[in-house]
Amino acid sequence: MNRSYTTYINSEISVIIPTYYRASDLSELFESILRQTINPVEVIVVDDTPNDTIKIVCEVYKSKYEKINTDIKYLRNPRELGLTVARNVGIENASGGIILFLDSDVILHQEFIEKILEVFKDNSNALGVHGWVGKEKIKYNKIIYLIYELLARIFHLYYHSKNSCKYPEYPCILTKIINCTHMRGCNMAFKKDVFNEFRFDENLTKYCFNEDLLFSHSIFQKYPNSLFITPYAKNIHKYSEAGRMEDKELNKNKRISRKYVLTKLFGFKGLLIYYWQNIGLSIVRICKSFL
Repeated sequence: MNRSYTTYINSEISVIIPTYYRASDLSELFESILRQTINPVEVIVVDDTPNDTIKIVCEVYKSKYEKINTDIKYLRNPRELGLTVARNVGIENASGGIILFLDSDVILHQEFIEKILEVFKDNSNALGVHGWVGKEKIKYNKIIYLIYELLARIFHLYYHSKNSCKYPEYPCILTKIINCTHMRGCNMAFKKDVFNEFRFDENLTKYCFNEDLLFSHSIFQKYPNSLFITPYAKNIHKYSEAGRMEDKELNKNKRISRKYVLTKLFGFKGLLIYYWQNIGLSIVRICKSFL
């Protein structure tokens, strides 16, 4: 890869948004992109929805985006449906020097794109940058949360940290721009030449998980210190219920994806991590049933 590649020109930002049954969420995201201090050259929507609801939203906003010199490209996913395929289709149709991936249930703060670009500008070694969703809402009561955080550290599960973003942690407190070892797919940007070497793994099909971990950590493994997270590019991730699977199928997909990704990244060690995590998750479920 040509590590001297430093394109961060405002007009060369392509936004790629995969979506599935999220017309209302997409409208909110479109509005937040319209309010940006720096406009992308194009917004590419890759649609897995089997009706025209998403297409209609894109048509409604097309004239609004023309006023800010941004083109909306609506694409039906031409291959097997799924997030990884949709992202790769977006890459194949993007023209910008920086590619920004957004989930359709994200809302951007006004300076999001500007602050992402600043990191690329100030760090010539940056291949990827993602924004910060801030302190996440705690789903459980405080006791369960504290128990989970303790068990998560023991069993290598996802947990919260401060000013550190090394798998499997995520900084619920972030006061400065830092390096990270993995990135969140809901909002992450890469220099375009990254995709000459890396693509999203299409073995992870349909409603998959950890595809962002596999993609970003693969880059980190080959190019350490090339990934960044900035607290100044803020966004809200709503975790919309639209288009999601039923819980039983959802949990099955999570297990399959997690096992595949960990094994692909870490080999036999990854397989051991997967089973160790399963023990931890079982203990968490038992604790929750008593509280």
